[in-house]
Amino acid sequence: MLNLSSEQTLYLLLLTHCLVGSIAAVIAWRKGRPLGLWIFLGIFCGVAALLVALLMKTRVSVN
Repeated sequence: MLNLSSEQTLYLLLLTHCLVGSIAAVIAWRKGRPLGLWIFLGIFCGVAALLVALLMKTRVSVN
């Protein structure tokens, strides 16, 4: 078990949350969604945004 102070634990949780949000944004972007919107959603919604990004269907673009 890690012996972290409260401040270190907070930073670790914040870093993990932002990492999960960034992963959600990349997944959504690869599925055809706007990257900027999903970076915002990912950073503020974290795991919820990741779940939505994983479950949504790929957007098919008509050229």
